[in-house]
Amino acid sequence: MPPLARFALDEKVVIVTGAGRGLGRTMALECFQSGAKVAVGSRTTGELETLAAEIEAGGGECFYHPLDVTDVGSIQAFMDAVIAHYGRIDVLVNNAGYNKIGKILDCDEELYDLILDANLKNVFFCSQIAARQMIAQGDGGNIVNISSQAGVVGAPERGPYSGAKGGVNNLTKTMAAEWAEYKIRVNAVAPTVTRSPLAEAAMEASAAFSDAVKTKNLLRGALAEPEEMSAPVIFLASEAASMITGHTLVVDGGWTII
Repeated sequence: MPPLARFALDEKVVIVTGAGRGLGRTMALECFQSGAKVAVGSRTTGELETLAAEIEAGGGECFYHPLDVTDVGSIQAFMDAVIAHYGRIDVLVNNAGYNKIGKILDCDEELYDLILDANLKNVFFCSQIAARQMIAQGDGGNIVNISSQAGVVGAPERGPYSGAKGGVNNLTKTMAAEWAEYKIRVNAVAPTVTRSPLAEAAMEASAAFSDAVKTKNLLRGALAEPEEMSAPVIFLASEAASMITGHTLVVDGGWTII
């Protein structure tokens, strides 16, 4: 296979969760541009409709279905619908997540549970269900979990989120170890703060968080762009990364090195 061809996702069925906006939308578009058949889910199906229309206008194929990643029943229904449509799953990108800026002392149980469910529980059950399908197919598969640099270093005002993303990083290693015998690779990408409605709202809500973005992203001094996170995801999902599993690829502009 020519070197550049190894970075392609030709004819792969790629699921992207939380694809209605921001980083997930960019990932879905760029997976299509890399040759994939795309399946997307989020709670807001109106955004998915416009995404599917854009992909189909470009000659691609995009299946969309409602998905609430905090609800295991919704996850199962979504995966079943994808399998019914495409007949298989080759790549799962666990992108969906949620956070709310705030200090640990001000966090109540309801918010804690929501953040953990949206960022850690969802990765566990989306991956479990997808892996069962990949094992049944018998020809391997690929899971890329979207973590965060907040799961690698301390993250003031992001306590539950930081804990959940640290859990994603370690869960990635365990999944990779358990599923290697089935030729399922599992890796994580840990982005820095990337342009999205959620990130922009967080910067407006906290001067300290905004200042951290401007000073700790050494390469940029500002928000990263979604395309800068999507490319590493596509790399890990492709044959170019065929000997990489259980790895957390930190894409943070230097945030975690000082």
